[in-house]
Amino acid sequence: MATQSKAFEMAESAENLAAAAASSRPELDSGTRQLLAEFRPVVEQRIDDVIAEFLQYVSAWPEMRLLTQSAEGIACLRREQGRHLLNLFSCEFDQGYFARVSRMGQAHEKVGLEPRWYLGAYGHVLKILVELATEHCGDDAAHLLATVSAINRVVEIDMASAV
Repeated sequence: MATQSKAFEMAESAENLAAAAASSRPELDSGTRQLLAEFRPVVEQRIDDVIAEFLQYVSAWPEMRLLTQSAEGIACLRREQGRHLLNLFSCEFDQGYFARVSRMGQAHEKVGLEPRWYLGAYGHVLKILVELATEHCGDDAAHLLATVSAINRVVEIDMASAV
């Protein structure tokens, strides 16, 4: 009975955190939103490559092997990371977003994944996204700078929400 009560308290706490985060929802200006909307199809087209590189990177760490040692774990990571990245570029930071991020954080905590590993992996995803932006923007340095700034902003929001 105590286990059920503890699980209920954790779920209720996560819901409260999600509601509080959503009420102080981060704002993105219209220019940033437009750049992210423009960049989303680029990410969508290459999402399988992004996730494959991410998985290759994290599977090299002993601390991350627990998440990548089974076919089921890899399939779950592929699906959830891909969905999450694409959702970021829709700029929908509503209560549902914060609830999903909270659940992901709880899943990381449940398997003993410390924030430093999550942040390190996210840094690698950011590198991949910047590479995609470089390809996407070509020789237009001003557009590249604006796009990378928009990507950084949405990643900052996501990392701050998850930790």
